[in-house]
Amino acid sequence: MVIIKKLELALDLTRPAEELVEAIITVLEFYPGRQLEILQQVDHRVGEMLAALQKPQQEPEEKVAGG
Repeated sequence: MVIIKKLELALDLTRPAEELVEAIITVLEFYPGRQLEILQQVDHRVGEMLAALQKPQQEPEEKVAGG
């Protein structure tokens, strides 16, 4: 038999950043000793998402500078 721990969260979408931070803190409480590993994974994924969002905004500037 497999035991699955499940956490259900209700988020106030008018405060997205604050709610995400609170959700991460809540999840980390279930993983003592692994917080650094988990936060590094979250940091990596968020960094990838930021880079993907920033790249299209930077492309027109590069074309003007290079042209």
